Parts: sequence; structure tokens; C-alpha cells
Amino acid sequence: MSRWSHPVAGFWAGEDLSFVEQMVIRSYLDLGCDYTLYLAHPIGGIPEGTPIRDAAEILPQPGFIGDSPSRKDLAVWSDLFRFRLLQSQRVIWADLDAYCVRPFDLPSDHVFGANGSGTVLPGVLSLPQASPALHWIAEFLAPEEIVAPWAEPAWVERRRKMGKLGPADLPWGDVGPRPLAHALRLTGEDRHALPAPVFYPVEPATLPKLWRPGLSDAAILQPETLSVHIFGYTKRVLATHWQGLPPPGSWLARMAERHGIDPRAAPATGLPLPPR
Repeated sequence: MSRWSHPVAGFWAGEDLSFVEQMVIRSYLDLGCDYTLYLAHPIGGIPEGTPIRDAAEILPQPGFIGDSPSRKDLAVWSDLFRFRLLQSQRVIWADLDAYCVRPFDLPSDHVFGANGSGTVLPGVLSLPQASPALHWIAEFLAPEEIVAPWAEPAWVERRRKMGKLGPADLPWGDVGPRPLAHALRLTGEDRHALPAPVFYPVEPATLPKLWRPGLSDAAILQPETLSVHIFGYTKRVLATHWQGLPPPGSWLARMAERHGIDPRAAPATGLPLPPR
């Protein structure tokens, strides 16, 4: 087994872990990864033996988080935590839907991948602490009012008058994927992007491969694949059509079984998909 070049860390601020997050965490632990899960608050469903730390060590709870935060609020919190973590540690961030296939034995501290459309995604991410892109992102996210260079000036002015330019007020992705891609292009660090099959062998259009019964691993994985991004949409599909469980014989079902995870004990949850 090849060695891990970096420790890996994840973050969770939502409800109890479903079988998806459980099998993702186990995919790292079972391959001998130095893995840490940062928690915003106590939750259930954490796999036995998972090293846990208090997320407040890296980033205290943001002021926009209330008693019943929305899915977007939690996503923004996660984005802010991700970049603050990378500023403080040499570590690879991995979303809790980024299933590990093989150890990450990578020669560079620039760790991120493109998707099939060439867009850089932050689901698996590391940047050197001296990275100009990471510095740009930190400066971008520092003010109480965040003004994105891609935002229309008239929109910014309207939002400013409403007092709605904080991180949780911005469009979805404006504190995560979009500033990352912008900063990497601006500094030229996007040249370090790994090809799509490394971290994103499936993408939204091909996600059904993950829950289609009988589909082989070879239909999903490629020789260079290190991680499979499951995406939150998958949980919505499972919750809508299969009571939160992976269809028997599907890749998801096989991976859960591989790691000793019983999906019936922690079904996937998510907003139901609208009827066709």
C-alpha cells in the first residue's frame, strides 16, 4: 500500500451522519489515513475509531448560524471552515461525500481536480499556506461585506442597501467553488488541477451509475481515480425513491458493505425531488 502524502480532514455541522458520510469516513480510516473529523456540535452515527476535534479550534460558529440553519447556511459555514483550515494546516480537505478509493500519495501541496467541464471543484482540496490563491481567498472573505469581482455592480448596490452582502447572503457557491476557481485562474495555480477522473470520475450527469444495480466498479472508476464524489443530489435521490437506502447490488450498496456500514441504521436524508 502506498503512503499518504498528507493528513486528511473533514467537517460536519448538520444532523446525525447517514450511511453515506459513515462509509466515506471509513474509506479513509480503513486505508490507514491520518484522518480528523472536525465537529461543530455533538452528533450521532460517527464510525468507531474516528478521531474528532472541535471545529471551533479552527473557526468559531459564524454569526449567521441560528437555531435552525438552512442547508445553504451549513454549506457556507463549511466553505468558510475549509479555507480557514487550509490557512492553518498542511492538510487535504475532503468533503464527507468524497469517497476514498486509494491513498492520496501526491507530490504537491496543490491538490484539487477539474470536473468534466474543466471547472475546478473544492470537494478534495489542499493549497500551500503560502499560495497566492489562498491569500486572495482569505482577503476576499475577510470583510463583513463581500463584493465579488464577478457580481454585477447594480446587484451589489441593491444588496448593500438591504444590508445583505454577508457570506450567507451571497448566491450559492460565491464563498466556495467560485472564489476558488477565480483565485486559481488569477494566480495561474489552476495549472495544478488534476484531471477529472482523479477526484470526479462521475459528475451530475452520470451520477445514476452510483445507484444503478449491477453496474461494475470498472464502469465508475478509472486507473487514476483516487476518490469518487457522491454529491448531495445522490442522497436526495435515495431519500425520494428508496427510503434513503442504496439499491441492492449498486456501487453504493457494495461500498457500504465493504466497510461494514448498515444503511438501514442510518438512511440518507435530503429534500425530496420534485415529481416529474
